[in-house]
This record gives sequence, structure tokens and C-alpha cells, in this order.
Amino acid sequence: MIKISALSLLLCLFSLSSNAQNSKKTLHQNISAALANEKLAGAAWSTVDSIGQIWTDASGIKNAYTKQTLTSSDKVQVGSITKTLLATGILRLVTMNKISLESPVEEILPNIHFQNPWSAQEKVTIKHLLDHTAGLENLRIWQMFSKQVTPNTPLAESFSREPSVLQIYSRPGSRFSYSNMGYTLLGMVIEAVTRQRYEDYLDTYLLQPLGMKESTFSFVNQKGNYPEPRLAMGHLEEMKTQAAVPMYLRPAGQFTTTAYDMGIFMRFLMGIGQLRGYSFIDKELLAGMGNPGADTEAKLHGLDMGYAAGLMKRDRHQVVGLAHSGNTVGYHAMMYLFPKEKKAFFITHNMDSETANYEVFNKILIQHLNLKKQEAVPVGSMPVDIQHWIGNYVELGHQFKFMAYLDFISGFVTLIPGKDHLVFHQSQKDPKILKPTSHHLFRASDKLADSHVFFTDGEQNRLITDGFKTYKKISSFYLWTMLMSLILGLLGLLYLLVSGLIKWISNRKAFLQQPIAMPSICILALLLPIPFFLMQHFTSMGDPTLASVVLAVLTIMLPLSLLFGVWGTIKKKQTDQSIGIEMMAYIFSLQWMMVLLYWGMLPVLLWV
Repeated sequence: MIKISALSLLLCLFSLSSNAQNSKKTLHQNISAALANEKLAGAAWSTVDSIGQIWTDASGIKNAYTKQTLTSSDKVQVGSITKTLLATGILRLVTMNKISLESPVEEILPNIHFQNPWSAQEKVTIKHLLDHTAGLENLRIWQMFSKQVTPNTPLAESFSREPSVLQIYSRPGSRFSYSNMGYTLLGMVIEAVTRQRYEDYLDTYLLQPLGMKESTFSFVNQKGNYPEPRLAMGHLEEMKTQAAVPMYLRPAGQFTTTAYDMGIFMRFLMGIGQLRGYSFIDKELLAGMGNPGADTEAKLHGLDMGYAAGLMKRDRHQVVGLAHSGNTVGYHAMMYLFPKEKKAFFITHNMDSETANYEVFNKILIQHLNLKKQEAVPVGSMPVDIQHWIGNYVELGHQFKFMAYLDFISGFVTLIPGKDHLVFHQSQKDPKILKPTSHHLFRASDKLADSHVFFTDGEQNRLITDGFKTYKKISSFYLWTMLMSLILGLLGLLYLLVSGLIKWISNRKAFLQQPIAMPSICILALLLPIPFFLMQHFTSMGDPTLASVVLAVLTIMLPLSLLFGVWGTIKKKQTDQSIGIEMMAYIFSLQWMMVLLYWGMLPVLLWV
């Protein structure tokens, strides 16, 4: 009887092992097929199962030039998933009573001075930086793309060069606004508290205790002065290889690791914060990762979606989990945790593609984990005051200050009523069907949990938030005025360009003596920087190069040339009465120049 039981147990174990191997093989096949369909170089991934086992694998190529095969032991970069690791390092310091989450940042970093209109009531704290609720903008172009930065550039240079980057745009703690600058400040906090480089401290006191022996916060690349031969080559469109580059905001996106090390990290995050019998991270702090604070606008109005301490709550593919995505030059990555089931996955691609659908891989891995099905929040009745919310909305916040005008023009939202639902329509994106669940709470048709909440602020502005983006209702008149301003401005410039070219072709000798000569030449000259930008590497986009300087000079000259044209045309009126259309073109063009000047888009200075 004992022999039969032992044999049965062995057969059961063999069956389980065989099923696991078959499942792993199927996963490999599915990801390999998706890599081919999405035209991506390679991927390495790890999964954590419910008993804490870590499985790793890889597919595709390590380097398109050498045709090396990517393996699961190769090193990769994870982009913004670095924030989750850095946040964990901050929580370690809090656990050790070195800092407090409520500590004002300016007390720890005395050389940092926020332009905070709410400073009397709400100072920017460590927690605000961790949760992306400080009210900072995301980044400037020069902070991301610059040849001037080195792996040893002091973190403070990200802020001392241009003090306006420390402007606070919303009351600290109230609203999520993703900020790479915020996490760079956290790197500076670690350096101020520990009195050593944040990379060295975290490598020694975070990664080593966790057992992440193949990982580092320090800069490494595939060639040069910081060689790491096991680091997979990054790739851009058309399989163009791209080596790793240093960055100003490195605490927000500089981390090199392996799929197995990320498995170790995910397993720790789903635990109770203990290592070898002692509290490495306070379990309440660990449990707070991914659970947004009670003071955010979304949480105050009943929406339990958002970001906290390096993780975001994510509702996709019929499951709700904690996640963080990341991309950096040549790489794209995703980490997904399901703490209740004690399951997780990490996947990184050594290719950053604008056309690939990376969400396909998340879906494949979620299906592989065989998570428990969750029920969706039931649909309720439509709020009685819903008509007050119908209309147009624009996103609040300043992800990229330089792009604010373009975001306004291209990203406005129109809320359209349906029979028993609302259509959340944003230009350039697929519309979302929102169904009511309870008072002013709505659930998108592809979600399980509440995804949007409608509310008013202290100034009686009507707002909508999904926990990550907040939209403010604006008058249709204002929106259409802005759109008409853009259209008339472009038509005015086009008329002046075409009219100038016609006059140049018809009478070249007298052309330079005409008022339209300078404006039309300046408009045409805007094409001049294009070949210079094409010749320079994109990583120098934020530097004062020939291309960016020429662009700056031309965008200064353009409105001046239009004013010169108006002055010349007015003088010409004494002998020529047929100038009405031309003058209208000047007026249309100049009003648009004023709009661009107001939004900070003129002149175009990529290095500030």
C-alpha cells in the first residue's frame, strides 16, 4: 500500500512537471510568434508562480548586427521600472528611520526651491515625489536628449541649469502627474541622507541584500568606458542598433538587470517585507505600493485607481494588478504583479518601436499565469445631472511644457451622451464607452473596476479623472476659437508663402523690394533646419546644435518679418489699393504667432 502511494505521488509530480514544461514551451512559442508579428528584435522574461518559483526564458536576437541569440541570462535595461526599485530604496530608508515620507523635500535639499503657490498650506514632500503628486512637469527635451551629459554629471544640474523646471502646477498631493524630474529629486534625497552616490548606496544596501547580484543602478553600456558584454544591444526602428546612453534624469530610468533578478524583486514585493527573519521594509509601506493616497482627487471622490510609491493599479485584459512599464533608448519593458495570487511577470524587449503593440505580450503572459477570473463592477443608473457634464474637455497637468499647446489642440476630449452610456472620445485614440456604476462613477466597457469619476473643484470647474489623467471642461466657443486660430494662422502663412513665390517667379529683380519678400523667405526658411536635424543624432536634440540654433533664430525672425511686412504694406497703401487679402493674411498669421508666444512655443528653444 505504501509502495502504491509513493508511486502515485511520483506520477503526480511527474505530471505536474510535464504540464509546467508544456506550459513554458507554449509561452515561448506564443511570444516568439508575437515578436515576429510585431517585428521586434528580442525579449527576455520571467514569471513567478504561486509557490514562489521563478521561471525565465528569452527569444529573438541580442544584436541585429552580430545576429547573436538573446538568452535569459543576458542583461537588459528597464527604463522607468527603475522608479519601482528606487522607490523601494526610499522605503528602506523610511523603515530605518533615516527619513520620513512626510519630510518636506526643501528641508533635505536646501538648494532646491520649488515655485509652489501652495507652499503655505502644502509643501512638497517625499511622499508626493514617490506618488507623482508633487505637481511637477515631467521633463524637458534637454534633460532626456543631450550629448553633454555623462554618467557622472551631478544630479543637481537637472535643476540648476533652468530653475523654471521646479514650477509646481497643482496643489501637492492632490493630482497624479507623472514626473521623471520628481524621481531624480528622490535620487538626490538618497545622496543627501546617505552622503554617497545613490547608485552605490542602492547597489550595496538594496540590491545585494535582496540577492539581485546581476543588477546595478550604475551606468553600463555595450561599448566604451563602461563595457558590459552581457548587456543586450538596444534597437530602434528597422532594427537599427543603439547602445545605451547616459541621461540627466538617471534615477528615473537607469537600471541594468536580468530576467531572474527581476523575478527575485517581484517575489519580494509580493511578500511581507522580511529578509532572513528581519523587517527589511515595513510591511505596511510595502502594502501601500500601488495604493493611491486618500488625499488625491480621485480617491476623495471614490475612484480607487492611481499610482503610489513606484507602482500603479492597472485594469487590463480582465484582471486588476499592480504594474509599471518602462522604456528608454532602445528598450521597452513591463512588470506586472498580482499580490493576491502571488503571481507576477516581467518582460523586456531590446527594441523601442513606435509601431509595435507591446500590449500583446502582456496579454500572453497574463493568460499564461492562469489568474482567477474577476467580476466586473455592476452597471447602475445614469446620474440625473449628467447633461451638465456633456461637452469638451482638455487635459490638465504639464507632462511636457513645450508641447502643452500641441497637446491641447490634438488631445482634447469630447463627452458624448448615449442611451445608457457615455462616449469618451479623444482625438487620435479609440473612443471609450463609459457605463455608470454609482454616483458620478463610471466603468469603461473593457474594465472590471470603476475607471472614471466626475467631480467639481473648489472653483466649480467640472473635472473628469481616471486616476492618472485629469480633464477640465471648457467652453466649446473657446475650443473652436483656438482651432480656428490655428487654421487661419496656417492659411495666412501659406498664402504669404505662395504669393511671395509667385511674385518672385514673375519679377525676380523687383521681388526683394516688395514687403512680402522677407515674410515669404522666412516662412520658406523654416525648412532649412530639417536636413541638419536629419544629419545629427537624435540624442543631441536638446543641445544647442547647428540645427536647433538655426530653428531658434528662424522662429525669432518669423514674427518680426511679419511685422515688417505689415509696415511695408501699410506704406504701399498710398499707391496700391489691392492689398486687402495680403493684409488679412498678415493679421491671421500674427494672431497665431501671439498664441504660440503665449503658450511658450515661440521662439523654439530646445535646450531650455
